[in-house]
Amino acid sequence: MPSLDQFLKDEQASNLLKDSAKLEQLRNAPETQAIFSMLSESTGGNLERTAQDDPAQLISAIRKLMQNPEGAALLHRMKEKMK
Repeated sequence: MPSLDQFLKDEQASNLLKDSAKLEQLRNAPETQAIFSMLSESTGGNLERTAQDDPAQLISAIRKLMQNPEGAALLHRMKEKMK
């Protein structure tokens, strides 16, 4: 899994972070909402707190999501929307 530094250095990610309209569209996409819902379930219902207090648990939840066929498909569709 790429690190946050690698993500931020990626040209596609860099361009996305500069495009507030595209970010808003991505944030509101059904795929994004489903991904956050699945991550929230995996982290005991409090995704934001887990991200702040236990990044290792969040990373574990993301890996679990990526191994789940439904989660992997959602991530793929979300990635396609970022183009």
